[in-house]
Amino acid sequence: MALARFVLIVTGISFFGYAIACFLYPVEVAGRFTGYGLEAAAGMVEIRAMYGGLQAGFGLFCLLAGSRRDWTRPGLVAIALVMGGLVLTRCIAMGMHGPAGANPGAAIYEGITTALALLALVRLPRAA
Repeated sequence: MALARFVLIVTGISFFGYAIACFLYPVEVAGRFTGYGLEAAAGMVEIRAMYGGLQAGFGLFCLLAGSRRDWTRPGLVAIALVMGGLVLTRCIAMGMHGPAGANPGAAIYEGITTALALLALVRLPRAA
């Protein structure tokens, strides 16, 4: 259970922290890491919504799941699916376009987080 809580809380903190940084400083944080051109208002809104709002919501969900025993398994499944989807599609896209920018580091983080979530799921007692 300790590994499960660790994965949930660290993932929640990392998602929520990155979300706040992207919302407050979209050009400096998301623009620099992603290489997005953020000259237009539509781009700024999209970054603040997706990298700010969506990630903040997922981060808060992970933190809540880490504090509620009955949410542990759903939280770990969500992390495995979200992070697994990110690492899979990021690796495919890097194969198509090359490993530019922060993508290799992001893929490593996403892959490790996916593996830890799956390991924590396997180690959870059936009643949890």
